[in-house]
Amino acid sequence: MRIAAVALLLLLSACGGGSDKPAATPSSTPTLAPGAVPTTPAPTGDPVPAALSRFRCEPDGAGTYTATGVLSNATKSQVTFQVTVQVGPTDVPTQSAMTKQVPKVAAGGSVDFEILKIPALEGGSCHVQVLTTK
Repeated sequence: MRIAAVALLLLLSACGGGSDKPAATPSSTPTLAPGAVPTTPAPTGDPVPAALSRFRCEPDGAGTYTATGVLSNATKSQVTFQVTVQVGPTDVPTQSAMTKQVPKVAAGGSVDFEILKIPALEGGSCHVQVLTTK
């Protein structure tokens, strides 16, 4: 589990319950709230929100959430995806998020992923970020 800073939160795009398409494109220029200090470095890689489909983020009954979805590689070479999910309001300086690396997805291929036990803060929704890492 990583502690995500506002910089990470602003990169996350909001997701709708069972939507097959991400609701928004991540921002490429993160900003911090006044006085906020990032607790982890900003993720590196290229945002690829279109690679995500069938995303679901639901409470698991234990006070945490489970996120699932499908990542599709539309490129002509193998890629590694990095998926970060955070549950809570976006105006809190630091929050917990979970990140999962999905390595070696073949060109033109797709893979299912699951992230378990995502910590949640009340009063917010699920946010997801998908990157291809270098």
